[in-house]
Amino acid sequence: MNRRELLTAGLGLLAFLIPARAEEEEVKILFPVTFRDRRRWKKVFLRIRGAINLWGAGADIEVVAYDEGIAFLDRFENGEFGERIENLMLYGVKFKACRVAMKMFNVSEEALFEGVEVVRSGFEYHVTKVKEGYIPIYL
Repeated sequence: MNRRELLTAGLGLLAFLIPARAEEEEVKILFPVTFRDRRRWKKVFLRIRGAINLWGAGADIEVVAYDEGIAFLDRFENGEFGERIENLMLYGVKFKACRVAMKMFNVSEEALFEGVEVVRSGFEYHVTKVKEGYIPIYL
């Protein structure tokens, strides 16, 4: 058996060992952002991009910012990440801001990035989404 035949046989075997991913498979992921740490915010972006790369249109991805994490969606506090947030919205990622945290940390609706939806309570939203089958990713 020459190298080419061996390589082809090995790749064929791998195809049986690696489970096929159905393109129609929908994955529902929730990223709760409850922290005010830029390094961890960068990890959120990295993980979201990874999910988009893995599942593409089959991924329903939401980010909910509450507690100190409300700063994540404040364009005055977090302006350096504005372009990333806008690009992710183009891929269908939804961003939610907690009204309770906005009041607590004096963040106005005008301070939020364009396209961010305000929800009554980030914690309540988080729990509701988990009940709906979303997988929370804690970073």
